[in-house]
Amino acid sequence: MKKTTYRTLLFYLKKEKRLLFLFLSVRLFMTAIDIYSPLLIKNLIDNALPSKDINLLLKYSIILVLLYILRLGMAVNSQANGKLMGSTIKESMRNDLIKKLMNQPLEFFKTNKSGDIISRVISDLDSVSTLCHRGLEDFIFSVITISASIFIMIDFDLKLSVITLLPLPLTLFFVYKENKKMKSGHRSVRKNSGILSASLHDILRTISFLKDNYLEKFAEDRFLKKNHDLLESEKKNMIPSSLIVSGVTFYSNITQLIIILAGGYLYIKDGITMGIILSFLLLVDRFRLRIMRMVGLVDIYQKGVSGVSRFADIISLEDQKDGTFELNNKIQSIEFKNISFSYDNRMILKDFNLKISSGEKIALVGESGIGKSTTASLLKRSLLPTSGEITINGTSLQDITFKSYSSKLGIVDQSDYILNTSLIENITIVKEDYTDEELKLSLSKSYVDEIFEKFPEGENTLVGEGGVHVSSGQRQKIAMARLFLKNPDLILLDEATNALDIINEKSILKNIKEQYNDRIIIAITHRLSILEDFDKIYVLGEDNIVESGSFEELIKLKGKFYKLYNGIRE
Repeated sequence: MKKTTYRTLLFYLKKEKRLLFLFLSVRLFMTAIDIYSPLLIKNLIDNALPSKDINLLLKYSIILVLLYILRLGMAVNSQANGKLMGSTIKESMRNDLIKKLMNQPLEFFKTNKSGDIISRVISDLDSVSTLCHRGLEDFIFSVITISASIFIMIDFDLKLSVITLLPLPLTLFFVYKENKKMKSGHRSVRKNSGILSASLHDILRTISFLKDNYLEKFAEDRFLKKNHDLLESEKKNMIPSSLIVSGVTFYSNITQLIIILAGGYLYIKDGITMGIILSFLLLVDRFRLRIMRMVGLVDIYQKGVSGVSRFADIISLEDQKDGTFELNNKIQSIEFKNISFSYDNRMILKDFNLKISSGEKIALVGESGIGKSTTASLLKRSLLPTSGEITINGTSLQDITFKSYSSKLGIVDQSDYILNTSLIENITIVKEDYTDEELKLSLSKSYVDEIFEKFPEGENTLVGEGGVHVSSGQRQKIAMARLFLKNPDLILLDEATNALDIINEKSILKNIKEQYNDRIIIAITHRLSILEDFDKIYVLGEDNIVESGSFEELIKLKGKFYKLYNGIRE
């Protein structure tokens, strides 16, 4: 176990030290009962039976029954505390992990598969919980039980102990060798399990596309292939695993036979008592159970340590750098100063300069992939420029806190993110302290109130995962309602109306322009006809602005914008 992994696990165990103490203390008493009960049985057989003393027989029997009842209560308590400790640690780690993920830049989520992230948050931490509960218990008390049992056996009779323990080293060596074979198999199973989860996530994410294009068989075949790969990796462990279980059972049977034969011989020669023979048999059975638990511990340990390690990989990442300046005043100006941005060694923007003042409505247009959405992402702080800076009211955007800037920024983009909750909550989520009047106005200006009327449950209608119960146009109306409710200083529209019909598009854009005529509006669109009354249109070419002007000026120029507007390929 790496030092960082060990420290991480120890940190969360310390947070639950009260539950850990209760769990281990009770489990220690249970182990003591397990070890002590064969001693009582020995005394019962050696003392009560030969003397035919009924009272002594009842005395030992009552003590054993009371111990077993006590152990039953302790087992319930220990299991409850152990599971609670594991679940509490899992909750704490999961809370810390989601906080860390929420503080990562967007680039992190673009470079890491969503299936892998989900696996780290869900299944990895389930394995950590099992390690903290089952793993800790199995390791500590298996060692204690085996050690104490050997000590008691030696104390009872050294000769029988040596004979009984002769097969043990060979058995442990056999278990060790077979476990070693299983290690690579465990790694392969975990890898293929993650691939299968990612494949299923991909199918569910693109299910509409798959059905629209009759690609169900294609997706099914890919999933079946990955599922079969998982089965093949699991097969590698089946023989070693079966050998271990069968081998340990064989060891137990052979050892019992050795005890009966050797013990019987010593008994006949008056070397030991019948109680010692029976105690040896019981203690060897404890051996078998604990060796089996230790075998299972290998898988628990590997999965748990891997989960802690993968957790530590993320928790050790630096948070997205936040600014310190609180943007309390209205946004009066935005300026791009010599902005350059490259991705995969390809220059998207180079020495890009643009200044926008309050009250201006500007648009960014150009061919697909030319850098329009990149410019928007830079303004949203989803991406960081390679060089240059963006200023808001003269202050560098990087120096402004995310929270204060976000409160001034309203975004409606082509993604139309919808949460799996009610229609109304999908709107009010952007503002906590809204008034009924503000909400009513936002619903009216975005025409979302018309959507409510189409559902029996109205505003409380659940939209389903990914917003499956609402159309693309309805999603954009919901996004517009968020914008009106938030009432921002900077409005960023990235293909914000591409799913709306002409009537709704013109009506909503008219409402935006009227309500926000003293704010900054930036539009990115391929529907150039909606830009006729914009103050200025900037046409992006290879890595910079190639044309700028009003709609009429650019049409008269008959340059790049004119060709885009009329669909003329260069």
